This record gives sequence, structure tokens and C-alpha cells, in this order.
Amino acid sequence: MPAFGKGQGKGQGKGQGKGQGKGQGKGQGKGQGDGTDHAGGEASGMLTSSLITTYDGIVGYWDGMPLRNPKHIGGADNDIKYLSNAVRADLLDSLVCPEFRITGGNGEATLHAAGHELLTLHRPDKEVFRQQLKMVRAYADLREDRIDEILVQTDDLLSYYGAQMYLSANRNSKTMALLYAANRVAVHVEMPVKHFCRSARPIDYATHIQPMIQTPDHSSYPSGHAIEVFATSTVLARVLTGLGPKQALSAPVDSEKGRMAGMAFRLAHRIACNRSVAGVHFPVDNASGAMIGCLLGDALYRVATGAGDWPDPTDISFDAVDPSDPPFDLTLRWLREQLPDDAEEDTPDEDTVFGKLWKDAADECQEDAP
Repeated sequence: MPAFGKGQGKGQGKGQGKGQGKGQGKGQGKGQGDGTDHAGGEASGMLTSSLITTYDGIVGYWDGMPLRNPKHIGGADNDIKYLSNAVRADLLDSLVCPEFRITGGNGEATLHAAGHELLTLHRPDKEVFRQQLKMVRAYADLREDRIDEILVQTDDLLSYYGAQMYLSANRNSKTMALLYAANRVAVHVEMPVKHFCRSARPIDYATHIQPMIQTPDHSSYPSGHAIEVFATSTVLARVLTGLGPKQALSAPVDSEKGRMAGMAFRLAHRIACNRSVAGVHFPVDNASGAMIGCLLGDALYRVATGAGDWPDPTDISFDAVDPSDPPFDLTLRWLREQLPDDAEEDTPDEDTVFGKLWKDAADECQEDAP
């Protein structure tokens, strides 16, 4: 379970450089600076001391009477431009994460979105995971080819989306803020789901798995990587093309919108499967995570628009297959067939902080008319 990162530098001209997080969901892109830096540089003890001596040297006696009549901060409830990126992220999390609640126990977890039951995830029987070992073994043959991808993707996912569309804190900061917000909501959701569905990892079933990276200590089922990337792909596809996940996966491959939206899901599929290549996840982990991610991303769109067309609850479960049949593996065709209908296309509610962010991101991605 990665994070999108600690943000993009210190702000105030420091660039985009401080890395993309420590992994395990701890980063998630807080933006450029956290509001503690000064106008001309980073905070330091020397600067603090010199500000004190400057105050002593130039202020002299002051009776404490106000000298100005300032305006209230921010123009409206949906205006958060006055905040540093890190504090904006905290505010967004406080407003959006409570829309998503997880209940469960005894191997089941239910995700509720905006008061609606969205999906219930059922932990597979151990026989399912035993059958899945053959797929983990087969995926291991790709390790040499994908070693760089796997290592980078433990910490950094957004750079791969930055290869599909230009992502920069200067040109499309709202789009990046929206993707980071979606990732943080995914982390908010995935850890309780994992806890209620506690499942052993591939290494627990066979000494011969020999994972190429450290196996995380939390549940194998579902995959946090899969939840995060499929949620991100769902949000990005909607912002770029207006297509929800089911439409994106059903669109004709020769259509411009279908090709753009489909590429985001192809990327998500590859990143998710890389976790099986690494030896830390079963394909059913990836598949359940993909379903949760797509439904979560579409639910975020419903929250942003204030939509009322919530789908019927979805059940996600996997059964053992006949020994003569191949073990289950995640495909985009399977995902498309499982997904409910997408949220209807609507206008984000700009009176809310999250709706305004979504609208601003969509405006950044707007194309010129042909």
C-alpha cells in the first residue's frame, strides 16, 4: 500500500523535489510547503533569533492599538486559496473522508458512501488462496523485467500518471490536488477494509514464494495498491473525458475518449499486477482492490456533484475453481462486467470545497474546440 507522497517540495521556489512519500500510505501528497516557511526561505533558529532582534531594534514603544482593518480571510466557504497546500489537504480530508465509512467483522467489510451502502467484500476461503499460488508463481517470471517499476511503485504512483498527461504544480495544480485527495480517501478506506478481511500473504502459504520486496504486515486481501490506482484512474478518466469506469472500459478502442480513459485503467492494471509479480499479493487481492477503487472513484464524483443516482450495493466474493480450470486472474474485461452503471454526468457543486476543486481540475483539463 503506497502513498502518492509527501508533496512536491518546500514551496517558494524550492521545486518539486522532496520525494513522493515513505510508502505504506503515509505520504499522499500534502503539496508544496506546509505554511511554516517564511517569505524568503525556510524557517530556522537563526532566522527566528534575528527576527526578535529586528523587532527590538525597530518597533520601539507600541500601545497595542490596531493600525489596520483587515478583511475576513477567504471570499466564501468554498474558497481555500488562502491556505497552504498542506493545510488545504487537511481541510479536504476532514470534509471528504467522513463521507466514507467502513463497518464489518469476521472476514467481511462494507463500505458506505454518503450514507449509502456501496459494497460488501467477503474474504475468500483458504482454498481460493491456495489455488492462487500457481498464479503468483507464474507472475514471478516477470520479476527481472519489472524490477524498476516494482521498486519505484512502492512509494511513487503519480509519476506514472504524469507520463499519460502533463502534471505540474504550476500548470495544473488543481488536478494534482484532486488526485492526491482521491488517494488519501483510498488510504482512509483501505486500512479498515483490510483489517476486517485479514488474510495471510503469499509468503505465509509457501516458502518458495521468495518475494522480491518486503511483505507488508497488513492483510493481503484486498490490495491497497489496486484500490489507490483504480480510484485514481477513475477520477482522472472522469476529469479528462467525462467517462465513468464502466463506460471507460466499454468505450470503443478507436474512439478518442475511449483510448484516453482506457489508458489510465491499463496503467492501473499493470501496477496492481506488479504486486503479484513481486510476490506480495494474490490476483484476487488485485481484483477486489480494483472493484473497490473504481466504485470509490465514482462515489467521489457523486459526492462532488451531489448526485442522487446511487447504485445498488455490490457484493465482491471469490470461490474456488474446478481443479481442471485455470486459477482466477484479474482482467479489465472481468472488471467491466462486474461494475454497476456509472454515475450520470453532472456538474460539480461549486458551493462545496470538494465540488469546487473537482470543477477547477476539470477546467484545467479542458480542451480547445476542434
